[in-house]
Amino acid sequence: MADPSTVAPITVVLADDDDRFRTLVARVLEDDGFSVLAVAHDARSAVTAAREHRPDVVILDLVMEGSEGLSTLHEILSNDPHQSVLVISSLFDYAIEQEVVSLGAWYLEKAEGLEALEHQLQSIASITRPRR
Repeated sequence: MADPSTVAPITVVLADDDDRFRTLVARVLEDDGFSVLAVAHDARSAVTAAREHRPDVVILDLVMEGSEGLSTLHEILSNDPHQSVLVISSLFDYAIEQEVVSLGAWYLEKAEGLEALEHQLQSIASITRPRR
């Protein structure tokens, strides 16, 4: 088993159109040992950041400027079908959640909080990251 001090941090691209939410989440993640490679405020910058940085996980807000439904998720996955994406939303919609999951991504309601977000990121990385 690897020494935890030598394990690289989980890398993240954070895409959300709410400046305060984006700033808060990025700060909390960094403080808790995650590496936030980039932040994005709209669909176009989210797709670009995911492609350029190739993080362990893209945290993707469901509703952002330049996105209709799951179009940004589709575009990220068309660029890299193996990219791990965690779709977050303040609006729970069971049908959307099921579609997200059917595309191979994860879904989390923002109301579940930052602790749930961090736990979900760790779970995703434990499944998708290559063992070192």
